[in-house]
Amino acid sequence: MDDLKASIEKARKGDAEAFGTLVERFSPAVRALCLMHSSDPGGADDIAQQVFLTAWNRLPTLQDDMHFWAWLKSIARNHLQNDWRRVSRERAFKQRYAVNWLAERTLESVEADDAPELLVTRMESLRGCIDALPEHFKKLIKLYYEEKRTSKEIGAELERSSDAVRQALVAMREKLRLCVERKLAEQGPHA
Repeated sequence: MDDLKASIEKARKGDAEAFGTLVERFSPAVRALCLMHSSDPGGADDIAQQVFLTAWNRLPTLQDDMHFWAWLKSIARNHLQNDWRRVSRERAFKQRYAVNWLAERTLESVEADDAPELLVTRMESLRGCIDALPEHFKKLIKLYYEEKRTSKEIGAELERSSDAVRQALVAMREKLRLCVERKLAEQGPHA
C-alpha cells in the first residue's frame, strides 16, 4: 500500500517513471474493463491508453491516494461512455442518411464527361428500387426519412418495438443496396 501511495505522490509531482509503475500495475485491470464494456473490443487498447493519458493529466486532482483504482475506473467509465455515444451518433447518422448516401454515391460515380442520360439512368435505378420495395418498407422510408420520425415513434404507430423498427430499417437498407447494385450491373459498365 505504501508503494502505491509513494508512486502516486511521485507521479503527481511529474515523475514519469513512477506513473509508468502505476500503468504497469493497473493496465491489466483497465484493459479488461475496456474489453468488457467497449463498443468494439478491437479499440479497447486505444481506450485504455486514453484512460491513462487522462489520469496522467488529471493526477493533481486526485483527492485520496487510497482511492486511486476507483478514480481510474471512473475515468475509464467516462471514456467508455464517450465511445458508446460516438458509436450511437455514427449509427444514427448512417441510418438516417442511408438513402441519401446511396443517391449521392450514384451521383459521385458519374464522371464529369458522362452523358446526362447516364445520370438519369442511375437515379432511376435508385427510384425503381425504392418503388419495388414491399409496402412495409416504403412506409418505413416515408416515416423515417421523409417525416424524420424516430424508431420509437414509428414503433408506437406500427405497434412494434423500436428494436424491431431498427432491424427492419437495416433489412430495408440492405435490400435497397443490393437492388441498386443489381440494377446497375444489369445496365452494364456505363451505368
